[in-house]
Amino acid sequence: MIALLIVLIALLYTLFSFVIQRKMANMKKVYEIQEIIKQKSKELSDMVKNGAKNEELMLKQREVMSLASESMINQMKPMIIILPLFLVVYYWLLPLIFPTHPQVIIDGIKFAYNTFFIIVVFIFGLILSFSVMLIDRNRRKKEQQTKLNQAEMQSKT
Repeated sequence: MIALLIVLIALLYTLFSFVIQRKMANMKKVYEIQEIIKQKSKELSDMVKNGAKNEELMLKQREVMSLASESMINQMKPMIIILPLFLVVYYWLLPLIFPTHPQVIIDGIKFAYNTFFIIVVFIFGLILSFSVMLIDRNRRKKEQQTKLNQAEMQSKT
């Protein structure tokens, strides 16, 4: 019963965190920036192979670093809410619900209730992030394919 309640709390926290992350971080912009970084990095490596001047390399590298920084800031914005929420759940809500600090036993392995909470949040977070990443990637591929098809149709007319 304790384990089930902790799993439920962890699931709710993970889902709420995910919603906050999707609302606050403009993932479309993040993906666009990542594509630009990929292109700029390729250009940078080509410049290195072709023996470009150090000044040119430094300028290109600054572009890449600036874009990477922008992407990271955009992705970190939700932490303003998610981290304090985690601290409230971990240090206030869980001890309030479980004042005796029980242990959770799974297959003979004992976990402190709060450690079990962290493990479950981590696992749910990984599963959710990976699943959404795959869904987003497939969606972007379909959008790109649709744009290619539309461009082909326009070029034929």
